[in-house]
Amino acid sequence: MDTYLKGNYDYWQKGYYAPNVESYVFRMWGHVLQYEFPEPDKCRMLDYGCGQGAALSFFNQLGFNVYGVDISRTDIKILQKRMNHIADQFSIVDSIPSESDSWWGGDFDLVTAFQSLYFYSDIDMQIRLRSLYNQLKPGGIIYATMMGTKNYCYEHSQPYKNGLRSVSLKNQRHEIDNYFVNFIDSKAELIKTFSMFEKMHTGYYDSCFREDEGCHFHWIYVGKKAYKKE
Repeated sequence: MDTYLKGNYDYWQKGYYAPNVESYVFRMWGHVLQYEFPEPDKCRMLDYGCGQGAALSFFNQLGFNVYGVDISRTDIKILQKRMNHIADQFSIVDSIPSESDSWWGGDFDLVTAFQSLYFYSDIDMQIRLRSLYNQLKPGGIIYATMMGTKNYCYEHSQPYKNGLRSVSLKNQRHEIDNYFVNFIDSKAELIKTFSMFEKMHTGYYDSCFREDEGCHFHWIYVGKKAYKKE
């Protein structure tokens, strides 16, 4: 396993307590996704990097048949207890991506990846995106968020390799080392990264809660798997 994959894997085994759905989830539903899924009770949704399931719970309440994968054994165990009525629809995923990866037969109408894809190198990210693309139905939608270079973590990073930067940071809230991020610099780079999909929307969200951290800028990408041409 590459050093960066091992570093990120070890970091996330500590778990990440986030029981409430984030604004970039429910606001995107209100602004975009509700118009694409007028009958959510007929749709299958995969959350890649689902953590403890806040987003999954939100989409499940909307009617989606939800599935989730994450590299954190800690978070998946918590999620399976929280949503034990569908515990078999959540699973641990290998840190090493494969284009042939498939979960629960694929055929998803919606794939979400909230703050999870930018932990891959350029090469591995394309492998993971291809696996997610393959599991979408034709016409299916991906909604992903990516950390931008305006994010405060970028100021605490050094170049590593293959698009990644190594982040080291210590304050009252964080002690980060051996943590690797693939930052997106511009909208053009965002679109290029997701070029296998048909672009629907791009955007961003940001916040700042502490002076010793700065902004939490993330890009938003919404794309579609094209229908096969006759």
